[in-house]
Amino acid sequence: MEPPPPVPLKKTDPTRVGPYALMSVLGSGGMGRVYLGQDATGGSGLAAVKVIRPEYAEDPQFRKRFEREVGALDRVQGAHIVRLLGSGCDEDLVWVATEYVPGPTLAELVDARGPMDAQAAWRLLADMGRGVEAIWRAGIVHRDLKPSNVILASDGARVIDFGVVQATDGTSITVTGQNVGTPAFMSPEQVRGKEVTAASDIFALASALAYAVTGEAPFGEGTGVDVLHRVAFEPPKEEVLEKAAAVDTELAAFIRTCLDKEPESRPSPETVFRTAIGHQFPAPAERPSRSAPKKAPFLDGRPAAAPAPRADPPAGSAASESPATPAPGRRRKLIVGAAAAVGVAVVAAVTVALLPQSHSSATAAPGPDTSATVTDNPASTRGSSQKASTSSPSQAEQAAKESPSAAAAKDSTTRGSGTPDLRTAACPAELASGATGTCVRALQLLLDGHGLCVPVGGDFDAATVAAVRAFQNEAGLTVDGKVDAQTKKLLYALPHGSVRAGSVTVTESVNAISVARCLDNRGSDVQVWGCNGTDAQKWALYRVAGEGSQYRVVNRGSHLCLDADAGTTGRNGQEVQATSCDGLSAQTWQLGGGGTLVSVPDGFCLDAEASTSGQDGQRVQGFGCAGSTNQVWHWS
Repeated sequence: MEPPPPVPLKKTDPTRVGPYALMSVLGSGGMGRVYLGQDATGGSGLAAVKVIRPEYAEDPQFRKRFEREVGALDRVQGAHIVRLLGSGCDEDLVWVATEYVPGPTLAELVDARGPMDAQAAWRLLADMGRGVEAIWRAGIVHRDLKPSNVILASDGARVIDFGVVQATDGTSITVTGQNVGTPAFMSPEQVRGKEVTAASDIFALASALAYAVTGEAPFGEGTGVDVLHRVAFEPPKEEVLEKAAAVDTELAAFIRTCLDKEPESRPSPETVFRTAIGHQFPAPAERPSRSAPKKAPFLDGRPAAAPAPRADPPAGSAASESPATPAPGRRRKLIVGAAAAVGVAVVAAVTVALLPQSHSSATAAPGPDTSATVTDNPASTRGSSQKASTSSPSQAEQAAKESPSAAAAKDSTTRGSGTPDLRTAACPAELASGATGTCVRALQLLLDGHGLCVPVGGDFDAATVAAVRAFQNEAGLTVDGKVDAQTKKLLYALPHGSVRAGSVTVTESVNAISVARCLDNRGSDVQVWGCNGTDAQKWALYRVAGEGSQYRVVNRGSHLCLDADAGTTGRNGQEVQATSCDGLSAQTWQLGGGGTLVSVPDGFCLDAEASTSGQDGQRVQGFGCAGSTNQVWHWS
């Protein structure tokens, strides 16, 4: 579906704003009018240029806050928002320009084609969740997330129109006494004039999603006081949720959870994304029964790191501990668990997938693969709210509580003959830089078992210090590069040794024949070559210390780690290379559904570049997870 045709400029419309020559009108709203603009100074591409209404633009206080807020918007980065291109407070005009993304809005799509099917809705939820998360991590709240502010582009849904966003430090461009927002898609706290956080955007997101699958807003349409009252004090309309349940019962339950009147009881943006993505790319095995309902913790609307969802370990590794039982008290909420932390599909077929079932064919599910089994346990999210449920203790916390005798017994099969136990009197109480001997060699063997490969020579050199610091960082210890009693305890107690090793292959068509081709490391380059059995094509999977479902992927020949470049996080075509293992998040991966390898920081999949398929030296990259064969990796 194409976006509606642009509206010609009126005589009263400006023809140039800043560097942009205005071509047509894209739309208008409470804060201003939006134009399609072309950079007249020679820049490439089109822009959506919003010109703020005079009653706001002429207010000096508004201008000051506007400039401050636009500065905050410049920090927002992500695949499912629109990029800020520029802004200005000219003598007569206040304006802001973002990249122009062609495509219909969600409101236009539903109006023209009718409600979405379940598959398209889960994909839409993942995209919107990622967009809200990107805004939230920049310390900003959108405050007017609604169907007309979601564009369905060729590379996925985009959250747009940040003309009314509010920085979380309170520098709002809201005019005194006036609530900015659309009543049917506002949050209860927004209606009541309370603090607005990212939880408010989650509420609005759920209202927009309900509209997407039913064609109705969950609290009714219009701008009257009755709609505002229902949003603030009444539950969503049961008939709307029943219609949503007819599309997908789990989707309807998740919408209900996101529409909780209590902000802290709504899921975080991270949980929204992981829940949605788990329904797009299920594991190849039959999906197990879901866990008991559990209230989703929320991070009180402020950016903070959130742990990844738990997953079953690969074959041959110890089973993960079960989630903690939710505490009694307020009724528990159904939060659909994430099956895998994988990225949103950003291929050209996304717009088709977002159309109703009667107008498009369903996207094919990933083919069967035995390389990963992923469960549907709820994603556990750390939070400061007292109402949030307690998650299971981490591996590091459990290991720290284990008695020395039990730890030594568990480790009886790890130590070879003649290798001292660091915890005994045979070794110093603390090992540090400059130490030498068999105790340092034992330390280096342990580090190697955690995938932090160092030369095993018995010298506590700079490489060993770096590996110790990386381990301490992952395990939640004081990072000082010195091996004290606590570091020793966790080196032994946390799972070590590779959980999977061998060639990592992707199946491609070569001369019309399906051929398995190998992931290969040469220097810092990671590419796909014809399989030759060399160590450059041998890889091992190690658990990240203290993280049950996160792994480090280490090349057996170079002892370098698979690294998703932090400088291009969240962009299709993200550089993937081999670098020294440093324990940073760019080197952490998860096993996604269907055999995918998923970068933890941005949820993008390891991808063999399609344009050079079948060629030696084929580039690998980070790309939005689409379930395509060039993102399916097999261990052998």
